[in-house]
Amino acid sequence: MSIETTDLQTRLESIKEEHRRRYLSEELNKLAATMEETILQRVLAKAFFEEDVEVDHEVKAEVQEVLELLDHERYDAVEDQLEEVRRDVTNAETTVQNRIQELRLNHNSTVTAMRRLNERVERVNPTRLEMLEGLLDDWRWKEHVYTDDDADLETLKENARSFGEDMHTAFNELKDELFGAYPDEIRTLIYRMIEDERLSYADLTPDQRRLLADSDIGEYIELTLS
Repeated sequence: MSIETTDLQTRLESIKEEHRRRYLSEELNKLAATMEETILQRVLAKAFFEEDVEVDHEVKAEVQEVLELLDHERYDAVEDQLEEVRRDVTNAETTVQNRIQELRLNHNSTVTAMRRLNERVERVNPTRLEMLEGLLDDWRWKEHVYTDDDADLETLKENARSFGEDMHTAFNELKDELFGAYPDEIRTLIYRMIEDERLSYADLTPDQRRLLADSDIGEYIELTLS
């Protein structure tokens, strides 16, 4: 075999390895980004919805381990683990996104009902309710978390936590302002009504019936007889 042929084969092998490295690097970077977003959404969910969405905590370590293999040019080992890591990352992402979707829909339903109630009693600024409803509906959380291109994960987690706490505070403040004017005896009943739960006349005490009738939503109340 001539020297020229050997050199050509060497160059081809080098090009092949570079393409291989680039492909694996791109795939792992995508998985790392997905894992980062999943972590941030978990932090946000805990701060806003007060729920710790459970995922496999070893997934992040799996991604880091494979990235280190790539750094050491152990491409065969990376390829052997890539599909398993991809599956685990996707499962974690799906678990978090599905649970957050449920929590968002529940909260958005409540905020929508609060907005309808406020249209009748005009107790809080409707713009605040509309803004919260819009945030829950669109869920453009990234623009509130990725505020600095150079931020590390801990900074991003703090941004997610801060945004979640702000949403949580806004939600609770609006509930307090909207329902705080009602006596304790009927406040829970009104919560139930805005969740579209039908109340039975027979289940109410005389005081509850009177307080509901005398309240600023008395004319809108519909009770079943049984």
